[in-house]
Parts: sequence; structure tokens; C-alpha cells
Amino acid sequence: MKADLHMHSRYSDGGHWPEVLVDMAAASGLQAACLTDHDTLGGYPEFARAAAAAGLTTWPAVEIDCVDDSIGYRSEILAYFPDGAYAATDAFLRVGRAERVRTISSLFERARRLFSAPEINFDALVSRRQADRPHEGASVDGTALRYAKTDFFLALIDAGVIPADTGYREFKQAYFDTGLFSDMRFSKPELADVVNLIVSDGGIPVLPHIGHEFGDSIKSMRSRAEHLDAIFDRCRDLGVLGVELYDYRCDDATVINALVAKQSHHYGFFNTYGSDFHGPGSNKTQFGSFHGDFKGFPRHKARRKG
Repeated sequence: MKADLHMHSRYSDGGHWPEVLVDMAAASGLQAACLTDHDTLGGYPEFARAAAAAGLTTWPAVEIDCVDDSIGYRSEILAYFPDGAYAATDAFLRVGRAERVRTISSLFERARRLFSAPEINFDALVSRRQADRPHEGASVDGTALRYAKTDFFLALIDAGVIPADTGYREFKQAYFDTGLFSDMRFSKPELADVVNLIVSDGGIPVLPHIGHEFGDSIKSMRSRAEHLDAIFDRCRDLGVLGVELYDYRCDDATVINALVAKQSHHYGFFNTYGSDFHGPGSNKTQFGSFHGDFKGFPRHKARRKG
């Protein structure tokens, strides 16, 4: 199947609602696509309904923040649920999203004092995130939305308390990398725990965009080959089954994916294909920029690790 199994919607940090992504996928000639929002499967039912109407194959999927200090990994793991069951994973992610809401609400409380701006509040952010629905009157379960520090940043711009031309990196350095907001962090679960959770639902864990761990540099990947092997070893031991081939949007993209595909085969991983499309407001705006001939998910189940 001509497939792109990694994209994001307004349920996390993407620029389009799920059914718009389906329209774009169908128009681009994709045969299979997955919505992989960060830490939420909230947009999947919408995506699945639209995909069925468009004749597009899809499966429930999500990209989950996680860490593993043993290999210095602070990134994500992709999860796909070809059997359609994801209740345990969904319940776990719901708790994490509620914690994020509490953290961001605290950020707004501090910002109101810092900027002497009582009008700054979390409710305004919720309204901002739910705007521009494709169908008039369509509602969104607010607890299904995954909020991030970028949402807080954009809300401050909307409120006029920081200049509109401020970049997020500049904002982060000034406020999160100093003492102003640096104590307010989102906790991230352990990779091992997340993989076990995915497997308990019959899901398929997949390692995404491994080149990011090396600055999207083939030179770095080759010079640090032992570290790449350590990541693959650890992931295989934990029960990860796949590794993503990815749209790296750099000069080394083709050779990075060739190396990843070769190493994946060596370690017994299968490959998925992902563009990581986010849309407006990101640097990942070219839909259909990357896809592959996806053969399907492995028939055997991953085994839960002790």
C-alpha cells in the first residue's frame, strides 16, 4: 500500500482537523494513512469515519512521549493497534493529558502575575484550540486534546503580552530556560512501561525518526554506530517491533533511511513510513512529501516484557 503512517492533527500540535487530513491523503493518492497525534487517540474516531468514506485504510495509532536514561533517549514511541483495541493505552494517556492541563493552568497563573494581565487564562486557550471546526456546531471533547508549552506561548501572543514576532525558541530561552518557568515541566513515562502498555492492548510499538537522535546527520550516525546499535538493542529487548523510515527533510535523508532500513533488517525490525506532517504553523507543511510501500503489520504479537 502507498502509505504515510505518521501525521498530526489539531488534537495535538497539527494544523488541520482529522477529516481535512483524510481529504488531503485521498487527494494525494495514498492508500493507507494513520493519525499519530501526540499522547492522544482522541482524533482517531473522526479520522476513521472519514477514511472509511474515502476508501482509505487506517488503524488506531498514537505517538507517545517517553524516556529511557539507559540509552539517553528522550523522544517518542509510535504505537499502532491493528486489532482496533487500545483501551489501556487510552486510559493511561488520559491521565497524562490531565496532568498537562494542571501544569499549563499553573503557567497561566504565574503569567497573570508576571505580566499583570488578569485576562490571561486557560479557558481562552481551550477556545483557541477548538476553533475552525470543519462542520458548524461540531464539538470536541476537551479532555481529548493534548496541550503543550507551544500552546501557552501562542496564547501569550494572542493576549498581546509578548511581541507577535517572537519566535518560540527565543521565548523558550527567555522563560523556560531561566528561573521564570523552568520548574514547570511535563513528566514523561519510561519507554519500557509504555512499550508494555502498548503490547498489553495487542499493539505494535515502532521507533520513530531515529535520525533525530544524531542530528539528522549520516556522518554522526556512522561515527556513533555503537550508540545506534545500543538503541536498537534496547528497543528490541523491550519488545519494539518496528522502525520508521522518515521524511528527514535534509540532504542526508536518503542515505539515513538506507542505513536505518539495513540496520532494521539486521535486528529483525519491520519498517513503517512517515512524513510527520503537521501543516500550517510548522516546518512540516508539504503533504505527500514522503510515503512508502507498506506491507502491513506483523502477524505475530509482541510479548510483554517483565
